Amino acid sequence: MGRAESDAEGISGGRGMQTLHDEAQAVAIVEETLAERIEGHIMRRTGGQIRNLHVTLSEDRLLLQGRSRTYHAKQLAQEAALDLTGTRLILANEIAVR
Repeated sequence: MGRAESDAEGISGGRGMQTLHDEAQAVAIVEETLAERIEGHIMRRTGGQIRNLHVTLSEDRLLLQGRSRTYHAKQLAQEAALDLTGTRLILANEIAVR
């Protein structure tokens, strides 16, 4: 098998596709772990004032969801998330205040 055929095999399937799949899985695990750390930090920082808290993390976006009784607790949750992520992500704070 020549070099061109070998390169084509790596691009069209075989180990190349498996490597991409493995990398995607690794990124998903890291995102999930960081999301869990952010949730825990928010709960500690707000004293548990955010109910049904859910943090979703993607490549460039951080989504906060849940319910709070006060805007102050919503703001604390946002700042707690930024403590761990900095400003490198787009933050969407969808915590409902009721």
